[in-house]
Amino acid sequence: MGRVAVWVMAGAAGLLLLLTAASAGVVSSVFGIGIGGGGGGGSCVGVVTGPDAAPAGLSAEQSGDAGLIVAVGERLPVRGRAAIGITTAHTGGTVSECDGVPISASGWTRPVAGTAGSGFRTGERPGHDGVDIMAAKGTVIRAASGGVVVRVRCNIGGDSWEPTGGPMPCDRDGYPGLGGCGWYTDIRHSGDITSRYCHMVREPVVVVGQTVTAGQPIGHVGSSGNSSGPHVHYEIREGRANALDPVSFMMQRGAAL
Repeated sequence: MGRVAVWVMAGAAGLLLLLTAASAGVVSSVFGIGIGGGGGGGSCVGVVTGPDAAPAGLSAEQSGDAGLIVAVGERLPVRGRAAIGITTAHTGGTVSECDGVPISASGWTRPVAGTAGSGFRTGERPGHDGVDIMAAKGTVIRAASGGVVVRVRCNIGGDSWEPTGGPMPCDRDGYPGLGGCGWYTDIRHSGDITSRYCHMVREPVVVVGQTVTAGQPIGHVGSSGNSSGPHVHYEIREGRANALDPVSFMMQRGAAL
């Protein structure tokens, strides 16, 4: 009986220690891979949400550790494929999509893995205030740098709506001449810089007022609004109205498109 009591007390103490560490944002990994520390390439902060089924192949101890991280609900930098894989089972994939994203020394990264197409204010499209990056429908779109989400909207033609939680006109593919950004979001960064990401396949996965980090998933490639096929229309603005060439801007920050 005494041995059982010791085990219970030790387990409770261990649980308290992990919860305390996690609440400070410095959960050390019992997965054999570190969880914690600052930003940088290959890591990204994801919001840990409600528990889900434990992934296959985990020991009871590992599954319990993953559950503790989820229970705390902190925004934790997660590093290492093993730790990310374990935590992903409890977060719907948010954390795993941050793995391996290169972040430049200036804190910027490519918003989507794809090929740059129609450019900034070309002779054929002088009013095109961004660059189109071609990628398959459903490809993850990431915050190009840390900042705050300032707009999430559905834009078709001259009409624009905030998300309602129900079906929206932007939930279907658009076409050339329809007009509008479709599903899009704006993120404000330091230096009065704002980035915009248009034509998402569905409502962005971020909300207005949310803080995001470089490389954090914010949505998925689609073809909503004024679009001829899946791509991201990516804009950079300085101040309220001054559009900058995203290709030059990103190159200067070590994150070439």
